[in-house]
Amino acid sequence: MTQSIYDSDGFFDLYQKLRANPISLNEIVEKPTMLSLLPDLHGKKLLDLGCGTGEHLSLYLQHGAMFVAGIDLSAAMLAKARSNLEKFSQNPPHFLLQQLDMGDLAQLDAGEFDVITSSFAFHYVQDFPKLLADIKSKLKPNGILIFSQEHPIATAHKQGSRWEKDENKQQTAYRLNHYRDEGARERNWFKQPFKTYHRTVATIINNLVQTGFQIEQIAEPMLAEQPQWHNEFKDLQHRPVLFFVKAKLG
Repeated sequence: MTQSIYDSDGFFDLYQKLRANPISLNEIVEKPTMLSLLPDLHGKKLLDLGCGTGEHLSLYLQHGAMFVAGIDLSAAMLAKARSNLEKFSQNPPHFLLQQLDMGDLAQLDAGEFDVITSSFAFHYVQDFPKLLADIKSKLKPNGILIFSQEHPIATAHKQGSRWEKDENKQQTAYRLNHYRDEGARERNWFKQPFKTYHRTVATIINNLVQTGFQIEQIAEPMLAEQPQWHNEFKDLQHRPVLFFVKAKLG
């Protein structure tokens, strides 16, 4: 099994410090948008792909889910998730956590799910059509898939500066000259190299349709109407960083 970047020396601790910030992209944008797309969860069985520390799984249980499962490649993430979910372990609802790459989803033996979610993770997946086929096999008839990923506007960047700047070094335009060039992107975070994969919006939607999904809703959250966050998230006044899709299995 390939080691997760989050299990590299010191990386998980740095990530935890970042997530402890109550004013973050996850807290202000990702989590509220994901919750707004969810159906009624009472009595439902959910699977979260790339579940991280289990924050979304906890929210699903709090919103009435009967059973939740999460997979993640990182052992450190899953250890924290187990700690976060222990309060739900004494009585139903129940949970299951398994160390598993999303590319190996077919190996998960937990039956079918009413809803499958994923937050901030699908841009790490190389073979998106295969992942969608595996998801389809894990969903009940009329099951729902809801996911967020880095917006293709953000994953398009390949080399050089992301921004054009004026003579005062102020950002004037975001570069999209590699948008149509799909494929791997070499990235670096906390001095750790890793890969993400760029796909256009058309490719993402067409892959979903070809797998048998019906698109129910798309979200590109920005903060133009929330001036209280403009100083903290300057870029989000005019361009989306995250791309959300809610799709139903036909």
